[in-house]
Amino acid sequence: MENFAIPLLPSIAINDTLNFYKALGAIITYQQKAPNNYIGLKIKDIEIHFFGLKQIKPETNFSTCFLRVNDIDTFYNNCRAGLKALYGKIPLKGIPRINQLKDMPAYGARQFVIVDPSGNYIRIGQPIAKKDSLLFEENGKKPASGTALSKAYELADRLANGKEDTAAAIRTIEKALKDDAGDEPDITFKLMVLKMSIAQRSEDMKTAKQLHQTLKKQLSKMQDLHAIKDDIHLFESMSAELGLS
Repeated sequence: MENFAIPLLPSIAINDTLNFYKALGAIITYQQKAPNNYIGLKIKDIEIHFFGLKQIKPETNFSTCFLRVNDIDTFYNNCRAGLKALYGKIPLKGIPRINQLKDMPAYGARQFVIVDPSGNYIRIGQPIAKKDSLLFEENGKKPASGTALSKAYELADRLANGKEDTAAAIRTIEKALKDDAGDEPDITFKLMVLKMSIAQRSEDMKTAKQLHQTLKKQLSKMQDLHAIKDDIHLFESMSAELGLS
C-alpha cells in the first residue's frame, strides 16, 4: 500500500456536505451515524472525510486542504455544472461558492477554490510551470526583477485568489491603475480583468459592466494578445455569464 494522507474536515450538517460533494462528482466510501456522524467521500480518486461538528460556524471555519488533480479544466466545468444543478445557479459569492479557474504562476498551479457549506476552504490545482515571485523570497531565492505594475498584479492576484482578501486586492489594483503610465497594456488588461472577477464574485454588477466596456475598448486596440490569452478567455467567460456583450 502506498503512503497517503486523508483530509479530515468538520461538517455542520453531514447531509448538506454529502449533497454538495455529490454535485462535484464524489462517491461515498464510508458512512456511520453513531457514535459519531461521519462520512468518507472519494472525488477524482482522492479521499476526503468529514466528521459532524454542529458547533462550527462556516464564516469562521479555517479548515482547508489542497487537492492536486489532472484534467482540471474538465473537472472545473463539471463542478460548476453540478453546483448549478444543485442550487439553480452557480454559487459565486458567500458560502458555499466556487471561484474562477485561473493560472497562478507564482504558485506553480492552475487552480480554483471551492468553499463548502461548512466553510471548508478546498483549493484544487494542477501543476504548471512555476515562475519566480517578483515580491517574496521563496526556497532560498531572492525575488525576481519586475516592473512596478507587474509586481502589483502578482500581489493583487495573491491577495484575491490566495488569501481571499478581495478588499486589499482592490486597493492594490486601484493604486496600480492610478499610477499606470500606459506602457504595459498587457499588465493593465490583466489587472482590470482581475478587478472584474472580484466584482463578479461580489455580485457588483455596476463595476462589472463598467469594466466590461473599458476592457472591450482596450482589447480592440491591442495587437499582441498571446501573453493575455488566458485573461481574454476569463473576460469572455465572465461577460457571457453576466449577460454582457
